[in-house]
Amino acid sequence: MFRLIQLHAQHGVPRIGVDPDGYGSERAALARYRETPATYFGVGRFDESGRLAEIIMDSECGSGSGCAHPAVLVHAGTFRPMCDTCSFGLDTLSVAELSMQLGVAVRLAPVLAPSGRHAAPDDSCAATNRIARELAGHVEDPVWRMELCSELSRTPGAVNGLLIGVGALSHRDVLDLYPALCALGSQLPVAVHGDLVRATARPLSPAGVAALRLGL
Repeated sequence: MFRLIQLHAQHGVPRIGVDPDGYGSERAALARYRETPATYFGVGRFDESGRLAEIIMDSECGSGSGCAHPAVLVHAGTFRPMCDTCSFGLDTLSVAELSMQLGVAVRLAPVLAPSGRHAAPDDSCAATNRIARELAGHVEDPVWRMELCSELSRTPGAVNGLLIGVGALSHRDVLDLYPALCALGSQLPVAVHGDLVRATARPLSPAGVAALRLGL
């Protein structure tokens, strides 16, 4: 289930608001979002238990200047998606930093091509999807873990794939893979490791769940 969500700051901390209307697909929710982009931040994907599992952030720059560059981060105060150029000199958060603050995986929506069809995803989105897809079957491979950590160093936004992949494991998977998960946790880049350790203060959030399953 997908719902439109809002972000607003409360004492400097981002808070999530959820629209009650539900949509059966990401595409349908994004289409509704793009009719009134100023009203919402993006689209939330909810799991079967009704928990917010992922936030899909719009890929269009929301600077209000008609900028055609894709958004890559958000304004730290308004959480408006912005491109590198329009955000120059402003206080901003990367997608990965926003994800850690919210305790929920955040990724950019597919970029719309001029025809209205989805264009090819950027490197961060592609890496996120690949990590989430491969984690369960490859986390026991030390070479794969090393390559994953290198990918996270190059593409910090791909940490969302780690959160999604680890969060999708069943309890049995976690028990079977726990030694490998702990090994991965100990190998993570310093910044990612530190963010996940802090996320254990919110053990029920996706980031907190991932951190605990990684032995942090």
